[in-house]
Amino acid sequence: MLTGIVKGTLVKELADIGILRAFVAVADTASFHEGARRIGLTRSAAGKSIARLEEILGARLLHRTTRRVGLTADGQSFYEKAGQILADLEDAQNSVQLGGARPRGVLRVTATEAFGRQIILPILGAYLERWPDLSAEASFTDRVVDVVEDGFDIAIRFGTASVSSELISRVIARSFGQLCASPSYLARHDKCLVIEDLAAHRQLLSGTRENPRVWVLQAGYEPIIRIPARPVLLSDSAGALRDAALAGLGVACLPRFLIERDIENGALELLLPDYATPEIPIAVLYPSRRHLSPKVRLFIELLVERLANPMSDEEGRIRAVDI
Repeated sequence: MLTGIVKGTLVKELADIGILRAFVAVADTASFHEGARRIGLTRSAAGKSIARLEEILGARLLHRTTRRVGLTADGQSFYEKAGQILADLEDAQNSVQLGGARPRGVLRVTATEAFGRQIILPILGAYLERWPDLSAEASFTDRVVDVVEDGFDIAIRFGTASVSSELISRVIARSFGQLCASPSYLARHDKCLVIEDLAAHRQLLSGTRENPRVWVLQAGYEPIIRIPARPVLLSDSAGALRDAALAGLGVACLPRFLIERDIENGALELLLPDYATPEIPIAVLYPSRRHLSPKVRLFIELLVERLANPMSDEEGRIRAVDI
């Protein structure tokens, strides 16, 4: 019922998109006061806008109590459609303005903690300096977030996991992992001269007790070797595994970008440097709307630009790809 109204009656009767913005803002914040403040209205004006919207639709959209505001079933359905209308309108406006004006708004980005802090954060800083009318919200976590439900514009992910039909995925770079340990650890243990020597070393593994991620290694074009999992430490955080390796707790297999500076300054040493993991794709994910918003497109362009230059080298530690 509401779908037809959105496409028909509502489009005809609403001359001001502000009535939609008022409803979405109040629904987002679950508060007339906070929602009105977000879009620069008084509480009374926001209330009148939503009352008018409910009159046009012939449906109650919000539950109102003295303590909170909640969506009705019709309200939830309309909220999802109204939010998409506003997002599409913003994208269309930005697309038209891009040639003569700077992109505006907030870019919400999520990435793994280690990659986010070491790689994304400096790029994000350059991005904001280049486009000063934009701001950003960054969430760096190894927890897999729901990009659409949590409202992110873009996510950076490693690997080839399946992607929801609501998202578009583009591989923008590739990396690989290598074995490493601290000099203090290696001083207490025999040197690792051949791959079979790994069985005697203390493994710092990614994953969980139910699903430890075994080391998968390859030297050149030789067959892939899987090292049986015998972890002394399991963690779902690459940053924590790096800290453990630096503390001399054992051997870790970590993305080369994460340990590059540690290798250069001698805090970590490579074990079996001819061996590495197969290439790991690095992909950007974003919601599959009809138009790619300028703020997302520009950030992807800058990511590719930066990954192709200062953070890549002859060994391909991070290698950009065409998108």
